[in-house]
Amino acid sequence: MPRNVAVIFVHGILNKRLDFAERMRTALSTRLGDQANHVTFRSVIWSTEVRHQQERYMDRAIAAEKIKGGLLRKLLLQGLGDAAAYQMAHRPEDSSYHAIQGCISKVLDELNGEGPADRPLIFIGHSLGCHIISSYAWDLNKEKQRTRKFEYVSAFRRLDTFAGFVTLGSNMPLFTFAFGPKRVYPITAAPYHPDLNLAPAFPGTALEEPLKKKAQWLNFFSRRDVLGFPLKPLYKAEQLNGLLHDIPVVTEAKRWRAVPFMYELSAHKGYWTNETVLDKTTTLLHNIIE
Repeated sequence: MPRNVAVIFVHGILNKRLDFAERMRTALSTRLGDQANHVTFRSVIWSTEVRHQQERYMDRAIAAEKIKGGLLRKLLLQGLGDAAAYQMAHRPEDSSYHAIQGCISKVLDELNGEGPADRPLIFIGHSLGCHIISSYAWDLNKEKQRTRKFEYVSAFRRLDTFAGFVTLGSNMPLFTFAFGPKRVYPITAAPYHPDLNLAPAFPGTALEEPLKKKAQWLNFFSRRDVLGFPLKPLYKAEQLNGLLHDIPVVTEAKRWRAVPFMYELSAHKGYWTNETVLDKTTTLLHNIIE
């Protein structure tokens, strides 16, 4: 019997579109054919947690000092501002970090009430969205094993059915340089605890063994994309357990070849409709469904 699967998209920096994942969702559904009936797609829109604050600041700054707004300043403010906003805060009150994570929790809660409590979950993230997913899974994995807060929620809501991770143009390495190399862990490695033997966040511990063997982390990057990176060089091989696959793709738009900045930017935006990305993601979904 085919399994029901949930797929959650998480966008990256600069996004303002509610339908940011629509082209990829449509392409995946077409490739899956009848299997698409077993997939529930959802998108996480987190930019609303930071965009209004950025725009209000710019309005006040322009009015106060008549600084030039312009496209480049807007791109820098929103691009760097999005990344700066997602910094770990110890107190959840008035914290963009926890507000953004709350956007993922809300979608998970909605899906939790709509389908089987043990259905596999696949995350697809772009740009900063990759780091948001990874840190969310890491934080939840520690909390559920060190406290009783999630003791009575479903395996799905605990991310114990986390079966696939697709990262597009990931800039996760940029968020690790504040730590020493010994403190950089992938979600495929267990967090350290002096008294407890903790499990990794990925793959989910509730997956049946045959399904756990199909779990994969697919990281797509373009060599032209200055914001997308291979991830294997970030970690030790023994931390990855053979789950992470760095896959180079060509995502840059040829029409921008004569315009250096736009050529690289197009590479960062081109993953959603790239044939290799779609084919390999479809194969991952097919293997999980079957």
